[in-house]
Amino acid sequence: MQQEQTNSCLININQTYSIMKKLILILVSFLVISQSFSYTWQSYGPDTIQAINVCFFEPPFEYSIICSTNGMYLMDGYQGEVLEYFSYPAKDAAQLNNDTILFVAGDGSYSDGIYSLNVQSYQVEVIHYCINPNFIKYYEPGGIFYVGYETGLLLSEDGLTWSEEPYFAGKNCIGMEYYSEHIIINVSADVTHLYLSDDSGASWFEGSNNPGWITNMAIKYYGKLYGIFPDNSYSSGLWSSTNYGDSWVNEFYSTNMTDVAYVMNYDKILVCWNSAGEKDEGIAIYESPGFTFINDGLPDTDINRIKVLDLFGGSIIYACTNNGVYSCGDYFVGINEHTTHSGSVDVFPNPVNSHTTIMVNLPEPINFDNSIKILNINGEIVDEIKFENNSFNEFEINWNKGNLPAGVYFLVIKTGKEILTEKFVIL
Repeated sequence: MQQEQTNSCLININQTYSIMKKLILILVSFLVISQSFSYTWQSYGPDTIQAINVCFFEPPFEYSIICSTNGMYLMDGYQGEVLEYFSYPAKDAAQLNNDTILFVAGDGSYSDGIYSLNVQSYQVEVIHYCINPNFIKYYEPGGIFYVGYETGLLLSEDGLTWSEEPYFAGKNCIGMEYYSEHIIINVSADVTHLYLSDDSGASWFEGSNNPGWITNMAIKYYGKLYGIFPDNSYSSGLWSSTNYGDSWVNEFYSTNMTDVAYVMNYDKILVCWNSAGEKDEGIAIYESPGFTFINDGLPDTDINRIKVLDLFGGSIIYACTNNGVYSCGDYFVGINEHTTHSGSVDVFPNPVNSHTTIMVNLPEPINFDNSIKILNINGEIVDEIKFENNSFNEFEINWNKGNLPAGVYFLVIKTGKEILTEKFVIL
């Protein structure tokens, strides 16, 4: 019995050490990247490809995927080295487990569909055929994978067995976003372009007031949705919705826009264009009523897509261009250096084993709800702690991590004038 207990302790120690080693690697890699920039961009992966997407997965998973017009590249996610090339016309990817990535690939041929890639053996297998798949996304609140394709929407609980969502039969589903129980699917169509669910996909309805064809979308941690109207028309530009896509207002008008992304660590919105040489080109930080371009040092300002990797210690921007992917980790460095916060939120101990103490100091009223939200690194709410205000707005909360897996998390409190955040690690 004593020997069994000793072996169990050794296993737990080794598992903890492995997780900590990976988390340290993530942090050190980010610091190395940040220090090497000085407000510049550097190549991430091959610089001779037309990159259409770059996909990152939940840490401590150490891989990423670059999708290009001539194939797919498996990357060492934090060192930026190509591990293997595959000729599949991949468009998007999602993590299935510790060894397997799911990706969708298609060019209108008989081999279009959903594939699995084992990152240890580099073995690729087809899982389900579908014509011209556009995206794959894991809906964490419901534990369901979704794939949108040319004539419908597929869903799966295990990533291996797929079925059709009847409501979307015949619809070309091109994108998806979600917030809690709210899911937004955008389609390529002549009339209706957005379909919504307020009950985790159990039922669907048409958006009532859409600006037109919405392509790429991004959602903030408190539910505000942004979408791109890409066409060269009077409606082209950035739009937003505060009711999960049912109605929209225009943020600004601009043509040739291609993507929008949310930088959770700094609560910023990024927008981009594929229009080099025009007034609006490259990438910009959007803050109503205007935006600030961050193109200094960016070799190609024709942007197909942007992605943001929010890490423990900062955020890295990835720009997918016709000349490869470029990354930058220092455009947000110093943004909040001169901001004085009247409140604070702290976690002790940090890292967290099973439980911790959250120390809150809020000398001003809460803006819209009395709660602390716990977000994972993807910006998804995984827990919410309700509390009551007191006369001093200073208190402590004992919090148990429950079943949350190891990784990087964020505490978020929104007050009347500021957003207070604190990063912490669960072992």
